[in-house]
Amino acid sequence: MACLWPRKYQSGVGLVEVLIATLVFAVGLLGMAGLQLAAKKNSHEALQRSIATSLARDIVERIHSNPGQLSQYLLEDITAPIAGAKDCASAPGSTETAALCTPAELAAYDLADWRALLFGAAETVVINAAVVSAGGLVDPRACIRSSGRDVKIVLAWRGVNPMTSSAESDCGAGAGIYGPEDELRRLLVLTTQVAGFSGTAL
Repeated sequence: MACLWPRKYQSGVGLVEVLIATLVFAVGLLGMAGLQLAAKKNSHEALQRSIATSLARDIVERIHSNPGQLSQYLLEDITAPIAGAKDCASAPGSTETAALCTPAELAAYDLADWRALLFGAAETVVINAAVVSAGGLVDPRACIRSSGRDVKIVLAWRGVNPMTSSAESDCGAGAGIYGPEDELRRLLVLTTQVAGFSGTAL
């Protein structure tokens, strides 16, 4: 005997499953994008700190190589290029730095050369027909202070993630380039003693 009731078929289930799978996949992609962005920011922060460490060690070595001119290396900021410094690295007639410049000229050259490294002047890219530095630190500030033979090198630069500004040094603080309350200011502080320096440099 034939069934008198019409058969009912379930429909639309496949489409719902596809929509749910698409939603889960999209959420997963957003999560991966967030992780990649966080990883990129952390990588940038680590790279900047590595550059700052290298630069701080570089100027320490320069000061130790020319201790009698410690007072010439002291800085409260270093934003503008240092003009008029003699090129102690490529002057004609000699390859020995000591023979090329007096200690005072060498100190001036060291600061000018170090400033170029700080701002990445040797690494440039062209953006909209303008030459822009591609190396160094982002919005750097540098302070070199001393009390007698004790020398403190402080580098400040612009970070990515907001955080409480360090109170270890006021170098770069209040410059208006590190966000509200200097929340993007990063600091690296390196202290050393300069042997062979006589006198007081403040």
